[in-house]
Amino acid sequence: MSKVDMAFIGGRGLFSNYGGVENAIREIALEVSKKSENIIVYGASNEDENVFSLPQNLTRVDCPLWIYQKLGQHGLILFCVLHALFVGRPKVVYLFASGPCIFTPFLRLGGIKVITSLRAVDSARDKWGKVSQKILQMGEYCSWRFSNAFTVNSKEMVEIYAPRRSDVKFIPNGAKGIETKGEGRLNELGLTAHSYFLFAARLDPVKRLHVLLEAHSKLPKETRPPLVVAGGHVKDKQYEQKLIGMAAPDVIFVGHISKIDLDPLMAHCRAFILPSVLEGMSNSILSAMAAGKPVLAADVPANSDLVAIRDALFTADDAIELQDKLAVLSTDNEFCATLGAKLKERAKTEYSWSITSEKFYQLSKSFG
Repeated sequence: MSKVDMAFIGGRGLFSNYGGVENAIREIALEVSKKSENIIVYGASNEDENVFSLPQNLTRVDCPLWIYQKLGQHGLILFCVLHALFVGRPKVVYLFASGPCIFTPFLRLGGIKVITSLRAVDSARDKWGKVSQKILQMGEYCSWRFSNAFTVNSKEMVEIYAPRRSDVKFIPNGAKGIETKGEGRLNELGLTAHSYFLFAARLDPVKRLHVLLEAHSKLPKETRPPLVVAGGHVKDKQYEQKLIGMAAPDVIFVGHISKIDLDPLMAHCRAFILPSVLEGMSNSILSAMAAGKPVLAADVPANSDLVAIRDALFTADDAIELQDKLAVLSTDNEFCATLGAKLKERAKTEYSWSITSEKFYQLSKSFG
């Protein structure tokens, strides 16, 4: 293996569409690869199929499938860290998300510079048991206490961590237009362009899909758009059954899908809805904005900082206000077009993966 300048640990791989961490790592690594750096992106060997060829200076290192199947995400991250310490030996490791950051001191002791990046306060998610919550809290502590550089992707997290580490860096996510041809699975799902709402996130209580299903089910049947739910990886099967029981007949659960299937659904939806109450900076919202889609998101600091338009927000956990705003999106074409255009312009002027990647790259170069 050639001398490695930097490595990315925290996601399930370059081609995974599991969540925001994977999307951020992919976009940042691909942008940085345009420079003369040799890069490793760690992941899992059972991630989604390759959808594009890799630059010569960017290498995938995948955790063996049997480790991932038996030990899950913990085994994946441990493999990645051990590989970086004893095989890859990069100059700099980027650790994304709370869990992986627990290994910050081990990488530092191994002589590797570490840049940590928290994408949300993961320990605050209401899905974790006490043990998992403590592990995430330890990861969050290690991320700011032991890293060479500490970054977050929301202004809210800057306020949280600045008293503990004054040099915390705010580096926002970038927005990327959706590259898609045709309508993908729309015909298969019985949908037409611009006729349905889209929710795309894990089926996790913190994402508040149950609030959306409640509001959607109360819309007038004659004007109610179908709701496509793209999300999987359900750990709480009782919660999953609750969601299915709440869903109106025109809710379509498509499960976890690859980026190549999700992009057409995003490109042709009437509006993107995200009622989540715990976010860092949502890549899904940014993708919708870049595509000129109307967005309706819970009014939590990370989302309001991102969209900065009141029409794109509703009071978190308020199913009645959500229902009222969904009703407008269901029937008012001019409102949808205007809101989508405003959000697209904001994405274009305020968020760029090239700028985001350059900030991460310059951090790594500051170590000499």
